[in-house]
Amino acid sequence: MSKPENAEFETPILVLLSLTKGANSRKNILITLLSGPKNCNRIAKDVRLNWWTVQKHLHRLKKENLVKSLDFGDSKFYSLSTKGEAIIRTFL
Repeated sequence: MSKPENAEFETPILVLLSLTKGANSRKNILITLLSGPKNCNRIAKDVRLNWWTVQKHLHRLKKENLVKSLDFGDSKFYSLSTKGEAIIRTFL
């Protein structure tokens, strides 16, 4: 995948979403979050991955400030950060 035009994102993020193992899964997670906040189980069903794999990807995406987590009672929901939304829209 080539570098998106008109985007000045850090190289590690582009590598994370295009060259590393799991890049397609991480992109799919970001795409599913475009429709709004979801919990890990809902994301796992949407992207057809197991819960544990999605959890690991979410942790990595959160570390890069592409997603943020929202605690709602005993549940945790994930949504795109402003940065995450801008980046994933360049890949669409």
